[in-house]
Amino acid sequence: MKLLLENWRKYLNEDTDATGAMPAHLQRKQKRQKDAKALLESMGFSVRRELGRGAFGVVYEVENSRTGERSAAKVVTADNKREIENYKFAMEEKAFMPPEYAKYLPDVKQLITGGDSTIILMELLEPIDPRTAQELFAAQDAPTVSKKTERILKNPEAVAEITEYAVDNNRILNQMREFLVGREQIISFVINSVTKMSHSNVDSVIDTISKAVSEQLDFQSPAVESSFRTALTHDTLYYFDKQIIPVHQPEPGDEVSDRGSWTGPSLEKVEGLFPEAEGLMAAMKYFMQDKGWRPKDVHIKNVMRRPNTKDFVIVDLGLFKRGIYENFDLKIKKKDFTINDAYLAFILNARMQGNIFPRALLDPNNKNLIQHIKDYNHRKEEVSDKELYNYIRG
Repeated sequence: MKLLLENWRKYLNEDTDATGAMPAHLQRKQKRQKDAKALLESMGFSVRRELGRGAFGVVYEVENSRTGERSAAKVVTADNKREIENYKFAMEEKAFMPPEYAKYLPDVKQLITGGDSTIILMELLEPIDPRTAQELFAAQDAPTVSKKTERILKNPEAVAEITEYAVDNNRILNQMREFLVGREQIISFVINSVTKMSHSNVDSVIDTISKAVSEQLDFQSPAVESSFRTALTHDTLYYFDKQIIPVHQPEPGDEVSDRGSWTGPSLEKVEGLFPEAEGLMAAMKYFMQDKGWRPKDVHIKNVMRRPNTKDFVIVDLGLFKRGIYENFDLKIKKKDFTINDAYLAFILNARMQGNIFPRALLDPNNKNLIQHIKDYNHRKEEVSDKELYNYIRG
């Protein structure tokens, strides 16, 4: 019996199957990781330690034996096309993106394919601290160091916003909607009651809301009032704990008429208390609207920080979906401004504004061409920097 229970435990942990042998899929994964390590070592990298693993791969910290530079090496299956293409896309496109958005993507140095694995070599990053994780992202455990609730409670407008959402979306009040007279007046009275006093904790806010609603509304039954209070507590706690940076974006076709709000504020006053999130949210909008590249699942396990600047970096690009507008019936206006027009305008702008002669500008050894294009391609809406670069380089 003891042996049976031990085998069952191992089976649940996927270390072995019920007979004590390692399952075939784990054997393949183990071999793939061993081969990837051997490939890295053959290229002059030493594997220092494992940084993490998930459903689609494992990440190692590696060191260049010649230069001493340390990087992260993510090992995925070679047939994981979306993930590999996304990292390739980031590696090729990042230089052409506005820097205020590009910084939220990792610096991908190299894609190495060997056997049935692909190694994604990128910059080494650091985990997000627990407090930031809880305040801005979806974190599994709420650390005691989080000051999120305290920050919200100090702002009457943010408390009022949460109160309005909690009362307006209360399921018991919604069931009473047909015969609930003066709903807007009730909500206004409750918000006024909540914001007239200071609150030391969320329970105080819930108590005040509950009391104010009871003053305005006869529930007719203690059971109904108790159900209202239960729903109110659940909703209020949810809005106080709701992450600032959205996790899941709408599926293609949802909210088509208002794409600007896909990653935009849902609780504007609350989110305004966390300006450190604004840059990443703006970048997410840019990725979706300008690049057709949807960050589907942004949470604590796939966002890290750049050690020197503390910028957030979305590291798991396999969770991005490309081509989100494919199913939309959009009318694309034909470009009146051609690539040749952009090329001539670029040459003239560089000469007149930057005093850069065409011969120097178009020299094949000009390592600053990308920056020159960023500076002097003033018709980016018609012809992107990437299009112009590829046209010049042929």
